[in-house]
Amino acid sequence: MKQSNQRPKVTGSMAEFGSSESEESNSFVPQDVREYAKKEYWDRRYEEEDSFEWFKGYESFRHLVLESIKKTDKILMLGCGNSPLSADMYRDGFHHITNMDYSSTCIRHMRHKHADMAAMTWLEMDARQLTFPDGAFDVVLEKGTLDAFMVVEKSPWTVSEETAQFCDQVLQEVSRVLCPGGRFISISFAQPHFRTPLYADDKYGWSVRTDKFGDGFHYFFYTMERGGTLTQQQRDQAHSFFHPPEWDMTPVYHPDSDDFLRRIDTSVFSFQDS
Repeated sequence: MKQSNQRPKVTGSMAEFGSSESEESNSFVPQDVREYAKKEYWDRRYEEEDSFEWFKGYESFRHLVLESIKKTDKILMLGCGNSPLSADMYRDGFHHITNMDYSSTCIRHMRHKHADMAAMTWLEMDARQLTFPDGAFDVVLEKGTLDAFMVVEKSPWTVSEETAQFCDQVLQEVSRVLCPGGRFISISFAQPHFRTPLYADDKYGWSVRTDKFGDGFHYFFYTMERGGTLTQQQRDQAHSFFHPPEWDMTPVYHPDSDDFLRRIDTSVFSFQDS
């Protein structure tokens, strides 16, 4: 498909979600980034688009994958989309990969495209209601999936109750299907100040570590280890993010505030006649 350097105007505070290692085709860039959070948008897109890689490709963060994942680990790819990541990891020796996405169009396409990689499975599923038993995976990996559902937010400094609830449902399911010592890996453009508070909750039962990759513009590789503990700083950061202090904006009136002009010592000024 021919690519164009001209892109339509994208509205929304997280328009950079469309940025990637390869330019996104104009025919798939929505006029409003809130489309990224809708299943209908992805179904339409997957009907026409063969493959697309968000952010950086596998080689850019392969060193972090090798540090965090063993070749024998059972891996769940959360919201796999039509990214080549699963296939790239499969070729690199990670054969125990289960791919899931809520788009039946995507799953049908990817199952057919990678039929030669017999050990991989492709399942249509909602990330908020995973049908796997508890502790089924050593690793759950998502790359841009949560970012897609957070584009509706008007500002990275605030998270709406609806989005927070959605993410909490996903994260509780991720925690449930991880085995003890399992790792949840989240690859995102969201900086730690905005993303760590989302993950730093004791109810998930994991620790949070952050690494970064990329040249110039950095992307972030978050690793949550099941059974680990949060630092107090992370807890405090999460609390202050979701419960910002309320400032008293009541105007304060000082009865003698207008007298300050009379108290200015004008003798220090030198005036000359024009």
